[in-house]
This record gives sequence, structure tokens and C-alpha cells, in this order.
Amino acid sequence: MWYEGAKTKEISFPLGGIGTGCIGLGGNGGLVDFEIKNRPNKNTTAEFTHFAVKVENEEHVIDCRVLQGDLNKNYIGCTERPLYTGYGFGPDRGTMAGFPHFEKVDFYGEYPIAEVNFFHEKFPGAIKMTAFSPLIPTNEDDSSIPAAFFEIEIENTTSSKLKYTVALSCNNFYSQTKTAHLYEKQDL
Repeated sequence: MWYEGAKTKEISFPLGGIGTGCIGLGGNGGLVDFEIKNRPNKNTTAEFTHFAVKVENEEHVIDCRVLQGDLNKNYIGCTERPLYTGYGFGPDRGTMAGFPHFEKVDFYGEYPIAEVNFFHEKFPGAIKMTAFSPLIPTNEDDSSIPAAFFEIEIENTTSSKLKYTVALSCNNFYSQTKTAHLYEKQDL
């Protein structure tokens, strides 16, 4: 089934092998709900983890933007966040909200494959992202590979010769320091 506009708001399409954790593909094409450390972790964005796309001709860059649509939730912030990122402070900066992105996104999901189409009147091209997880019925070994796969197709919709570049920026989840010490009571 195809979803667009407000109907994409609550989508978090699960990606990852059986029993290996999960990353959600949001209805706007962003990556959300990183549950890869043996614990529930809903409403996370894995700060600054995103795909980006750039288009250029032989002379200069024509356009570049984050490969996702509008942020669909938490405009005023989350209640679970510490220090100036919670309720009333707006969306977390790690969501890439505020960066150039695509104005229209269509989402199609039928487990284990999701397809997201991105459109913007200023972007000279049509982009389709296909995301999937390994799933082979009755083969639990190959279906439990801890991986998510992404295929990005770009069609040049102009008559000019253009060069497209897609990049993934991924946060390192295992090198982050804990901030719990900021909230511990200290005896004086």
C-alpha cells in the first residue's frame, strides 16, 4: 500500500535480521528507532545518521539535500531528552530538520521490502530508495544476518548531463560517552 503526506507520520518500517536488532525506516525516508544494543530504543534518531544526495554538472553543484522528507513529529521536542533538547526546544538537531530536504515523499511498504520515492521541484531528478532485510522463509541462518540493505536509484529528468552522488553519514553508536553523570546527585 502507498502512503503519502500525513499518512507517513507514524511509519517505522523494521530493517534488520531476525533477532539481531532493528533500525526503522521512517515514513519520510529518515532512519529512526535504532534498537541495536540489546534494548528497546524507540523515538531515537541516531543523531545525524542520514543519506544525502548531491547533483552537479561539469561547472558547479546544482543542488544537494538530505535524502528524506519533512519531519513529521516532535516539532516541540521530546520529553525524554536532557539539557536543552527536551519539550519546548524543538526537534533534535540530529534529525536533520532544517537542512534542505525533499518536499514530497511517497512510501510503499510490504515486509521485508520498503520503497520510498522522493520529489522536489528544484531537484533535477527522480529518486527511489529500496530498503530491505534478509528474509528467506525456513532459513533462519540467512534470515538472521545483522544487516539492512539500501538501493538508491536516480533518474535524470533533464536533457543535461549530470553527475549524482549519494553518501551515508552514520553515527558510531559504540563510541558515545554516557551523559548520566550530568544528572547524578552530588553530595557537598
